Amino acid sequence: MQKRIITLLIISILMIVLPVEAKTLKGEVRYTVKQAREEAFSNVEYTLPQSIIKSNLIDPNYKENKKAIKIGATELSDRFITIFSDGEYGVIYKNNFYFEYYYSSKGKLISIGKRNRLIYPVITYIYNQYNELTTVSLIVNETNTYNFRPDGKLDSHWVNNNCYDINGNLVLTRD
Repeated sequence: MQKRIITLLIISILMIVLPVEAKTLKGEVRYTVKQAREEAFSNVEYTLPQSIIKSNLIDPNYKENKKAIKIGATELSDRFITIFSDGEYGVIYKNNFYFEYYYSSKGKLISIGKRNRLIYPVITYIYNQYNELTTVSLIVNETNTYNFRPDGKLDSHWVNNNCYDINGNLVLTRD
């Protein structure tokens, strides 16, 4: 479950994990894992306001979101839904792109992500339902995201719609 929470970020992936190499990306941005870690942890926020957690413990739009998921819809009038291969899903509301909410298939909060900005590179902090920081991610662009544990160790790497662990094994996909 912890592995899934860590890898549930909306956005990006690579075909293989390149833990010590740099890859030239769109816009000529280059990151090694070390550089990605340094940038991601430059201004870590360790908690969210408790009210954000409490007001989202259950998906307030569960029934509507499940209907959308059933037919494969990823956009509703006021939100986007990301569907994961393990049945969990993420929601981003169009009126506030700074927060992303991840729920179990039954609509119970798994985690909340908070973005530092809306242009690349973006740093996202992921907190579990107990308001503990579980993941710090550097979203380099729409196809490349590094996910780190709170201790700074690389946990996974999204490339396009596939998430790989540090050994290059595919661990999760998203639609």
